[in-house]
Amino acid sequence: MIHCEIERCVGCRMCEVACSAFHSDSVSPALSRIRVAKVEEIGVDLAIACVGCEEKYCLECTVDALTVGDRGQIVVDRGECMGCEVCVDECPIGAVGFHEEQPLFCDLCGGTPACVEICPTDALVLRDGVEPSLEPFLKTRGGAARRRASYAKVVAEPLRERWMAGARLGP
Repeated sequence: MIHCEIERCVGCRMCEVACSAFHSDSVSPALSRIRVAKVEEIGVDLAIACVGCEEKYCLECTVDALTVGDRGQIVVDRGECMGCEVCVDECPIGAVGFHEEQPLFCDLCGGTPACVEICPTDALVLRDGVEPSLEPFLKTRGGAARRRASYAKVVAEPLRERWMAGARLGP
């Protein structure tokens, strides 16, 4: 799955551009399967796509239109999906987009993710394996954007602590 090294992400949103261009032949953040969340209070950004959590909360689909692909990506059966947005609501980190009655999941671009290829700072990497539990994020209220912001803030906190420790050392 796509992992963002928060120390390297500069929030340029080239990942969103590359993703939407790859999937829709247009440049539109609304069509991107990866979204950049900003943590304003400490000035960091984090690109967020499906992280392949072990729980697979999104599979709570009411019509079983979602399955797990061979690389851990979520596969949408467009013929079965009825656009209920349960998968969007169930994702604890807000990684599932939604456009024109269809969920938008990172599908790894068929094996060579456009976002990883375009990232100018090499902040995005393709990793195998399953992410640890995202259960702590289940209590976040609000839409996908709020859940992304909450996730980004938690991921950024260790970086903030390292920066603050460095700032206290002084000359």
